[in-house]
Amino acid sequence: MYNTIIIGSGPAGMAAALYLQRSGLKTLIIDKDAPGGQMLKTDKIENYLGFKSISGFELAAKMNNQLEVDKAFGEVTEITKDNYFTVKTNNDTFTSKNVVIATGKVNNKLNLPLEDKIKGISYCAVCDGAFYKDKTVAIVGAGNSAFTEALYLSNICLNVYIINRSENIKADNELQTRVKNKENIIYISNSVVTSLKEEDNILTGIVLNNKEELPINGLFLAIGGKPKLDFIKNVKNDNGYLIVNEKKETNIPGLYGAGDVIKKDYYQIITALNDGVCAALSIKERE
Repeated sequence: MYNTIIIGSGPAGMAAALYLQRSGLKTLIIDKDAPGGQMLKTDKIENYLGFKSISGFELAAKMNNQLEVDKAFGEVTEITKDNYFTVKTNNDTFTSKNVVIATGKVNNKLNLPLEDKIKGISYCAVCDGAFYKDKTVAIVGAGNSAFTEALYLSNICLNVYIINRSENIKADNELQTRVKNKENIIYISNSVVTSLKEEDNILTGIVLNNKEELPINGLFLAIGGKPKLDFIKNVKNDNGYLIVNEKKETNIPGLYGAGDVIKKDYYQIITALNDGVCAALSIKERE
């Protein structure tokens, strides 16, 4: 029996774990992947206080090294509540008084034919960029993630296209300036990928809505994501995002949400940490 089970070991989950640990509450953190969440897919983080520039992997490792809570590897398949919460994974079953859901988002797709059948489509430049050394790639998106990945890939690839469906750029001004100064990054606005070209199940190009065809070797998608909450029923949500109060508690007493999984205005590492801390302090307050 645990006081709290945290599902997800990104920044929100790890922040909750640290504060529960310091409160002396028996805590378990469960994840199907390595600690860090989306940070592991980020080459450089330059907007986190205390570090002018740090890799996502290094920041995740520093956070994880502070934790002394129990950890379990597995994918959560079901959460139910009677007197206590029962959390089932593909490996085991656990019980607790409280649960913090910090599972983040699942990457959005273009929903095009062939998208799930061919090789050459990725959601992580840090993970897969080396496969495209001296080749041409494209990134779909216009936020910080898209521009950061473009800069990373520009040091590996021959050319990098950034494809934005509108004229509105969400990326920070500093990132925009750095992208403009890179000769091998080509920015294309008001364009949508309408189809994929392939040969022998390998991506060879994309077609835009103006019928222009771009020969590329890899396509990176940086168009956000959406929470996946099929393991919990009867919890209030807004288009898939958990609805929480100021204490990060859902409509189910003892069930909390933190990080990218909740409905809020801003999705950043620092706001995810805040969510996790608020959830942990709220749980401590109830003890």
